[in-house]
Amino acid sequence: MARGVLRFFFEYGAGGCLWAGDAGTRARLGGGPVDAEPLRVGDMPASPAMLPISDAARRLRDQLDHQHSGYLNPLYPLDPSLWSQGLCDRFNADVERLLRLLRQELAVEFAIVDEQPRYAEDARLGDYLAQNPGLGLMNEFGERTVR
Repeated sequence: MARGVLRFFFEYGAGGCLWAGDAGTRARLGGGPVDAEPLRVGDMPASPAMLPISDAARRLRDQLDHQHSGYLNPLYPLDPSLWSQGLCDRFNADVERLLRLLRQELAVEFAIVDEQPRYAEDARLGDYLAQNPGLGLMNEFGERTVR
């Protein structure tokens, strides 16, 4: 049996980070994030993810998915992100850790293609914060600070 291909990246609000990367994997696992648990509807029991991952990987994925949802500027997504370089570095390191873990867990069945951008503090952030004094950047602890 040929190995399938998974694409690795976070998408805002998707709840997962692994996506079918070829026709065979898509036919086997479907669309959407294949590691995400489907939403529960009414009294129906929740169904498992199409591609189960370990509890450790799921916890880290959920943490990063939540953190990633705060990367875009909350006032206007096209303005600079409020993430400091420290927060970018921490997020990037945790992304690398999750990717290594997923590759270890899924290597027999899947090749994982890394498509997750690594973030860096926006060069325009200092000027943006000076023009918007009510805002602060997010430090490596996820706390809003004032420069």
